[in-house]
Amino acid sequence: MQKFLQFINTCDRKIAEEIIDDANVVFRAPTSPEPMHGIDAYVGVVQMMRSGMPDVQWQIEEIIAEDNKVMCRFTLTGTQSNPFFGVPATGKKVAVTAMNIYEFNEDGKIIREEGLPDIFSLLGQLGAFNK
Repeated sequence: MQKFLQFINTCDRKIAEEIIDDANVVFRAPTSPEPMHGIDAYVGVVQMMRSGMPDVQWQIEEIIAEDNKVMCRFTLTGTQSNPFFGVPATGKKVAVTAMNIYEFNEDGKIIREEGLPDIFSLLGQLGAFNK
């Protein structure tokens, strides 16, 4: 998970290739109604987050592991300096929780992620509901 944290905090594709099973990974995020597949899609979601908040960083707060599955509670922080989820740039700093579930193959690579960031709180902190 520390290597995964390096990947999402830098969007370094080389790290992604080390830790994600490109041929078999399936992940879900609130940015897509359908499951996504492959490293390219994974990198695309991280780049989308970074496009709205170039300084975005994730910090692991808690990890629970059983067999080949891990649940991780993150705190995501960043400054919205560009449009994001339809909200014009605000310059506001945000801090939100994400609870994600990961599944690993026998080689220790990620084959599944269920991403559950608190998008409602994120948009609230950006003032999206003050209109």
